Amino acid sequence: MQSTTPAFTPVPPGAFSRMLGDGRHQHVHITKTLHWQTAPVTTGLYRTYLDAIGSTSDPELEIWDGDWKPGPRFSEANVHGADVPVVGVSFHDALGFSSWLSRRDGRAYRLPTEAEFEFAIRAGCSATTPCGSGCVPERKHTSRTWPEAFLARWTAAAKRANPHGLHGLNGVLWQWCRDWYAPYPDEADVTDPQGPTTKPASSLWKGRTLPAGRVIRGGSYSYPEWYGRCDNRHFSFPDDRNVNLGFRIVFDTA
Repeated sequence: MQSTTPAFTPVPPGAFSRMLGDGRHQHVHITKTLHWQTAPVTTGLYRTYLDAIGSTSDPELEIWDGDWKPGPRFSEANVHGADVPVVGVSFHDALGFSSWLSRRDGRAYRLPTEAEFEFAIRAGCSATTPCGSGCVPERKHTSRTWPEAFLARWTAAAKRANPHGLHGLNGVLWQWCRDWYAPYPDEADVTDPQGPTTKPASSLWKGRTLPAGRVIRGGSYSYPEWYGRCDNRHFSFPDDRNVNLGFRIVFDTA
């Protein structure tokens, strides 16, 4: 059952081109087949993890309403069904979950890198040109309110996979990547980029210097459609628990 046993599909290696800040193109090469969870981690599977480690934590989540404000408790936000993506999981929570599931299943699960995520989401675009409008998710529901917009977006995404067989990569929830948020390397060609190897001193966002954050990708129900473009990047602080933020896991071919 998908809620407690995640399904995976292989995404073969390949390459794509992305734009650097000065208008130059950077060619990114992904060299290995990567097995992707076909949907974000579900509420059912995440609750199995919490039960297994004996966690009774029920943190307050944040919600966007013109600014970040206190939102529902974790238990209150994740009441929409065992097969619905879990929300309000921090980066550290996602790592803890991945370690637990790796022990349970005897497989080395991890979060995808930013480059791997972009390659996977570009299945609907040309892999050799900058991102076009084709990867922007169609929004039939104009509301961005919680939880109605989230549930509407997930219902649509659950019925439709991209050419790699992946559901809900964009337009449903922001999803954690394992990279620190930092400028792309200044190289014309990169292979399997991993992001900074150590924590940056800060992250620069729209002209502001902020504490270092981790990359999130995919846009969400609460953001305008263009945030779901395959080349759009964002970041969140590792301790953030937001109602528009989830995650999915991958594992490498042995």
